Amino acid sequence: MNTREQLNQYLRGLESRLRWLAVSKGAAIAAGVALGVTLAMVLMTNALAFSSASLTLARFILFLALAVALGFALVLPLMRLNQRRAARRAETAFPEFEQRLLTFVERSVAPDADPDPMLDLLAADTATVAHRTEPARVAPRKSIFAFATSAGAAGAVLIWLILAGPGYLGYGAKTLWAGIPKGAAAGFYDISIEPGNKLVRRKADQMVTATLVGFQAPQVRLFARYKSTSKWEQAPMLPRANGSDYEYLFATLAEPVEYYAEAGGVKSKTYRLDVADMPGIKHLKVTYHFPSVLGLPDATEDPGGDLRAVAGTVAELTVETDRPLKNGTIDLDDGSHVALEPQSGNTLIAKVAIQKDGMYHFAATDQGQSVRLSEDYFIEAQEDNPPSVKIVRPGRDARVSPIEEVTIQVQASDDFALEGMDLHYSVNGAAEKTVNLLPHRGVKNADGSTMLALEDYKMTPGDVVSVYATARDARTTSRTDIMFIETQPYERNYTQSQQMGGGGGGGMDGDDQNRISEREKEIIAATWNQIRGNKDKVNAAENAKFLAEVQSKLKDQATSLAQRARSRELAGANQEFQSFTKDMEAAASQMGPASDKLKGQDWKDALGPETKALQFLLRAEATFRQIQVAFGAAGGGGGGGGAARDLAALFDLELDTEMNQYETRKSAPTSAEQREQQIEDALKKLDELAKREEDLAQQQRNGPQTAQQKWQQEMLQREAEQLQREMEQQLGQNSQQAQQGQTGQRGGQPGGSSSSSGGGSQSAGQDSGVANSQQSDQADASR
Repeated sequence: MNTREQLNQYLRGLESRLRWLAVSKGAAIAAGVALGVTLAMVLMTNALAFSSASLTLARFILFLALAVALGFALVLPLMRLNQRRAARRAETAFPEFEQRLLTFVERSVAPDADPDPMLDLLAADTATVAHRTEPARVAPRKSIFAFATSAGAAGAVLIWLILAGPGYLGYGAKTLWAGIPKGAAAGFYDISIEPGNKLVRRKADQMVTATLVGFQAPQVRLFARYKSTSKWEQAPMLPRANGSDYEYLFATLAEPVEYYAEAGGVKSKTYRLDVADMPGIKHLKVTYHFPSVLGLPDATEDPGGDLRAVAGTVAELTVETDRPLKNGTIDLDDGSHVALEPQSGNTLIAKVAIQKDGMYHFAATDQGQSVRLSEDYFIEAQEDNPPSVKIVRPGRDARVSPIEEVTIQVQASDDFALEGMDLHYSVNGAAEKTVNLLPHRGVKNADGSTMLALEDYKMTPGDVVSVYATARDARTTSRTDIMFIETQPYERNYTQSQQMGGGGGGGMDGDDQNRISEREKEIIAATWNQIRGNKDKVNAAENAKFLAEVQSKLKDQATSLAQRARSRELAGANQEFQSFTKDMEAAASQMGPASDKLKGQDWKDALGPETKALQFLLRAEATFRQIQVAFGAAGGGGGGGGAARDLAALFDLELDTEMNQYETRKSAPTSAEQREQQIEDALKKLDELAKREEDLAQQQRNGPQTAQQKWQQEMLQREAEQLQREMEQQLGQNSQQAQQGQTGQRGGQPGGSSSSSGGGSQSAGQDSGVANSQQSDQADASR
């Protein structure tokens, strides 16, 4: 290859790199201009609410700017680029060419026909310099890459803005580049009008609603032009509660009217309300056909309107119009329609099923449109609530004598009609008996009562009657809580028990929470609640497991009580102890099957053994009270009294849910120590009161006593008297405990040493009296 060809190849490579540089630079400039002008035009059109005129002007400016940018930054540089310009760029970049490369290009393209003998020498000299210079230095690769990257970034941002830009930026960019397609949805800023184009009855009211889309405005104006006028009239629209809706009422519209709304520079489309001569509603009567299960007669409202009835009722509407009506319908708010069937004259009938709350109005079809004939009426679907029932007498668990006549009064009510009100009772877990207390079916409120003669059932103390009431309507049945009527002994004589010390036996006759029968009642109540209507299977299984465990634990306690009574030979003490032990064993024998039934969720089958167990527990408690009366539960001497104390101790050990026998032993010294500490604190407080009284007395000697000082002195005296009373009470308790302790020591010593023991107790009593006297003296001195 000769030097001339080498130099031409060098020039072609230089021209190619310059062309790539021009293309990348032009693309970057065009993309930047397109992005910048797009953002500027979007901001401008947004300020003008994207009106048609502003969008047209903005699109023109955008495409004009893009064309100018492409022409001056890309097309012209590429058209002007040739070897001569490439040589000049190289001469500028490499001064060592000394115009040789430009001279070579000019002579090579000269129109002379004769070859230049000096051209080869010039080419050889220029090629020497070209070997030392590279075209990449004239159009660096990094410059081409930088311009191309800038063009790609600007183009990507513009494409994202058009396809997925946020808010008005995306909407404006898409509209500027793609335009608003025909039949497109509302713009970014728009005013939605309801009802739009509509046919209405002449001289009827028509509400027009405007909704601002994408913006807020302090005021919305409605422009209207009636058929009889050529001028547009305007009026302000009233805002609704949500703040974005406005309304205007065309009252007694008598002729067609065109209208549109405008707010914040945004104008809605223009719509038209046409009028037609249509019949009007003259009279409306409603007949309710209630569900057959309710057993209620049909009811009529005349005049009618709003529909209010229990769900499932069919309302028959009888409509009278002022002239014949064709194609009449009842339009519901869910979009459904009920045809009005013509009857004689101008009367039409339709039936509406009341299933849910809603609204309806009368309409007719004219010119292919539905024309409203009335205002909206409400539909209220009322629920058929379950009846309510309660036992008002006795109102709670009752304790009566076995021969008493118990009056039970039941009240029930229903929102529609009662079909039944019954009292259910079971004596000692036997078969359930039912008494009808409803005087008349179909009433909404009922009150009934019955009397249970307990003597007819030959009940004994400790027997129990479980009672509950039910009320039913056409669909559901309601039940009360289960209640218990317990039989008690005929008389209660606690004189002997009180003389012998009383107390004790907290497990059977103390707090209700520690009575074993109360725990069994709680199990029965929980079982009854499950029967009343717990539909949750998961919770029912958990409740069954829990109740079965509680019933099993209660059985173990009853069994343990009976076994311990036998092991201590209490059952052989007398007939009462034997009866008590047998009743506890019988109760435990019933609790086992009850626990098994509960575990299997056989709620109804579990009630029988549960009630039987309660009966035996109540009998045991009644026997226990007889033992207390006969022998005394905390004293009294003799074999019976000791057995009664042992039995009471067994109950305290088995049934006390708050402490055990070890805690009871520790509580006595702790209580004594607390009383001693209370006495010391009271003495210290008396000393403080004495000092305060002395200060007040000193102030009185220094000057006349004020009313406030007199009041303070009176309060101090009252506080001191109160503290003295508390101290005397604490000292009296300490003395009583000391005497009881000494009496217990004398009772526990052999008979031969009773004399010395008595002397010792007398000495101890004297010492205690001396100590108490000293403390009383100290309290008096403090005062």
